[in-house]
Amino acid sequence: KVWAMTKAVYYKLWATTANWTQRKNYGWYQVWARAMPWCWVTVPGAAWFSFGWWSDEWKKTATLGIWEPPLVHWDSNMTNFRSDFVKYHAQYPGIPYK
Repeated sequence: KVWAMTKAVYYKLWATTANWTQRKNYGWYQVWARAMPWCWVTVPGAAWFSFGWWSDEWKKTATLGIWEPPLVHWDSNMTNFRSDFVKYHAQYPGIPYK
């Protein structure tokens, strides 16, 4: 009787670990299959709200070259954190001379 009980316990343990990787992968497939329809909303939304934090090069890349830095005032502060494109090569460069 003890041997049958031990065998049943081991059978239950092996049954719960059998195909564990396959069950795990299927579980992640279910998670991504349910989450992916939201990417059409969340990715553009995240880009919209975080656009101001991007570097000048990433802004130009993401907008396919359309983005130009806004020159709000002639006395704009051109620090070392601004790219050379903004300082010298934009349509209205921050530092119009070199």
